[in-house]
Amino acid sequence: MIKADVKYTAEHFKEVQVIVIPFKQRILWLVLTALSTAFAVYAVLTGEKFFNIFTVLAMILMFGILVYIISNYVILNPQKMFERYNESQPDGHIIFEFGENLLKMTNQSSTANGVGEYRYDIFETAWEKQNFFIIQIKAVGQVVIKKSEITDGTPDELRQFLNDKLGDKFKIKFER
Repeated sequence: MIKADVKYTAEHFKEVQVIVIPFKQRILWLVLTALSTAFAVYAVLTGEKFFNIFTVLAMILMFGILVYIISNYVILNPQKMFERYNESQPDGHIIFEFGENLLKMTNQSSTANGVGEYRYDIFETAWEKQNFFIIQIKAVGQVVIKKSEITDGTPDELRQFLNDKLGDKFKIKFER
């Protein structure tokens, strides 16, 4: 059995990047948005009475950028997520026990205690980063385990275990 005793920190929440858009792609979106917005503003200011693909594109891009900004910088901001978690469970830590058939998660806190058991077939995906394992579980969300928090077993054993249980759902996202 592999065990980990995790006390979430801001570092854990920074590892969970929900939407990562490469820099070149962000520049492309910004240019397209600026051009289509300029065209739409020009059409409005000159009184042109037409509705075309550029105005539709401008509206879609502006809406997409607004959703991206709100989700990544307000709702899913790692520092804000950590602050909300720390307010609800300031002394909390979670013990993860990887058994043969189930992952058992025991939440130990003065404000929230509980045990959850999850079969490996409901794991959506898992990946390993330089210092962390991140596991996406249906109806639970993501759990993050720092490699140094593994108390029984080793990171190599957990990597092999997740690879055996999840197969193609387990990815390694760093160069060893």
